[in-house]
Amino acid sequence: MRRFRQENMDQDVETRVRVRRKDPLHSALEVVRSPDFCFRTTPIVSFSGEETDGHDGPLREFFRLTLLELQQSSVFEGHPGRLFFTYDLKALEDRKYYEAGVLIGWSLTQGGPGPRCLHPALFQLVCGLKPSLEEFNWRDIVDAEAQIRLQQMHSCTDVKLLSPSLCDWVASSGIPGIYLAQSEELPSIYVRLVKHYIYYRVASMISQFTEGLNSCGGLWETAQSNWEEFVPVMTSTRQQPLTLEEFKQLFTICYSRPDSQLRATEEATAGHWETVLTLVRDGKADLSFEDLLAFITGDDHLPPLGFPKLISLCFYSQDPSISGERLPHSSTCTLELFLPRGAAGAADLLALLSRALREALGFTCFHPEGEGGFIDVVTSS
Repeated sequence: MRRFRQENMDQDVETRVRVRRKDPLHSALEVVRSPDFCFRTTPIVSFSGEETDGHDGPLREFFRLTLLELQQSSVFEGHPGRLFFTYDLKALEDRKYYEAGVLIGWSLTQGGPGPRCLHPALFQLVCGLKPSLEEFNWRDIVDAEAQIRLQQMHSCTDVKLLSPSLCDWVASSGIPGIYLAQSEELPSIYVRLVKHYIYYRVASMISQFTEGLNSCGGLWETAQSNWEEFVPVMTSTRQQPLTLEEFKQLFTICYSRPDSQLRATEEATAGHWETVLTLVRDGKADLSFEDLLAFITGDDHLPPLGFPKLISLCFYSQDPSISGERLPHSSTCTLELFLPRGAAGAADLLALLSRALREALGFTCFHPEGEGGFIDVVTSS
């Protein structure tokens, strides 16, 4: 991916993208449908009604929201993280599958996320591999009739027990030999049925999708020839929740100078932050590491190539002249998280963070000291 980006990005040319937060997919499609669209140019994303002083955070948020909405479009069906392509001739005629491929290719080229949603078996089939389908979970199919038929075939061990209607359905799926099949052939027939339903039946849709990916510098060819590396990018396989250590390694703490009067209060807050993260790990908080990551960076998963820099954990002072407490906040543009100095305890800091996440909307790209200017800091990993 790093080599692909180096060969295909054009940072000297920018494309302005104005996004409606409630409808990011529509905003993205307006861009890719433009005759002037080029996946190589750098998107400068702005959300309607929101101000930023950078574009990295909005860019990550834009692609994350766009691909989430894409998963719920007419192109895909299935359970979250285990999606298949729909059999929709209208969407095929409208080149929707092609556009889906372009959007994913555009995101990956610009350092955004992959879809992380395709069923692992489908992804392997599209890559030209032969996944083991003998124990394919028929529950992953959402069409009621197909699910029932596959369940019947999977559980049947004697061809004499196959109903005429089931045999007709199997024959209509491209296996006319079902009427003369032997019992020992049933497992292989089940495998062919699964492959027909999730792959052969939607071959035109898949071809259009990979065409869209390939329009972005031959990205599908890159993915296909490096399919193992692209598994966590295209599917939810190997996508375990972030661990405490993985999350902590994303941060560097920005303290005031050692002789500053603020240093002790910052160290106290940093200690409470460590305790908060332990509570999150132990499931004793109403948020996850992924929730925090989205709040801070605009992306709820680590990008394929990571973030361009460590997240800066910074501090701010509460203003006693203002009623109420100022909530923790972040800058997704500059990858900074701001926590209050001298937090009373871990429980209080967790409550403030939970409230901040609930009330968060859009981007905050400003420095916490306001009119007071900047504070000299030294960096500590």
